[in-house]
Amino acid sequence: MFDNLKPILKTPSVVDELSGKFFYKKSVKNLSWFKAGGVLEYLYLPKNETDLSILLNELIPSIELNIFGKLSNTLIRDGGLSGLSILMPSDFKKLIHKEQNILNVGSGALDKEVAKKSIDFQIGGLEFLSGIPGTIGGGIFMNAGCYGSEFKDIVLDVNFLNRNGKTIKKKAKEIDFKYRESNIPKDLIITSVNLMGFKKNKEEIKRKICEISKKRISSQPQGYPTGGSTFKNYKNYKAWELISKLGVSNLRCGGAMISDLHNNFMINTGNAKASDFENLGEIIIDKVQSQFGIKLEWEIQILGKNGKN
Repeated sequence: MFDNLKPILKTPSVVDELSGKFFYKKSVKNLSWFKAGGVLEYLYLPKNETDLSILLNELIPSIELNIFGKLSNTLIRDGGLSGLSILMPSDFKKLIHKEQNILNVGSGALDKEVAKKSIDFQIGGLEFLSGIPGTIGGGIFMNAGCYGSEFKDIVLDVNFLNRNGKTIKKKAKEIDFKYRESNIPKDLIITSVNLMGFKKNKEEIKRKICEISKKRISSQPQGYPTGGSTFKNYKNYKAWELISKLGVSNLRCGGAMISDLHNNFMINTGNAKASDFENLGEIIIDKVQSQFGIKLEWEIQILGKNGKN
């Protein structure tokens, strides 16, 4: 199973020490939340942090490294993505109540599950996580947020593995969190984080999560593959409002379509290619700039090469 992995290892025999799952030229169509995209040249799902550390320490320096949580806010172009891609596994989903208002959370934990657990520990301030698709690690990397809150509001410190498989810890103040981005290098892998909230009544937390859930269900497309918010908001302008003023609800490009329920969401109507989503997004960017003089920026991460699968 690991034979195709050997060319990117400094010591090929180290494959005998690995215990994760390896794939060579793996399609992302069933992995990506868009249900579209090309092939990952190498894909590894580490069993645990030790396994991941061994792999990282043995990678040849020239191999490109791509780290993903659940591929929820990522579009891999149809020509595929070269290098080694790593998806964070179930072992990185731990959740430990360290102190009264602090949770230690694995980077592979789903945001919505952490929000639910905050009820048990009566920790407020984490409710917004219930409205964010994907994992804690991905949310930290892009400083995800919704309904007036974002990760920078709750992060105390973050644990990483570097390119050589060594552990690193950074305080929140060492991470330059900005709107939907951070200065975390792509070759630093988030393994866990300490999140801090504040004491809050269980019923109040439940009520807030329920309120967010109702807003999400009523205002965001359900039942279609999507990658979440397509574009970043621009200063005092909401991206969806600008797009709505264009009157382009249900605008299509191939199998990709602008949702009529939320104009900042693109949905897969059934057979969309990655290029359909990217082309549709670029059409919207051009239209908004032409009509309002505002250039929207992608919130979705687009990676890989153009071309056919």
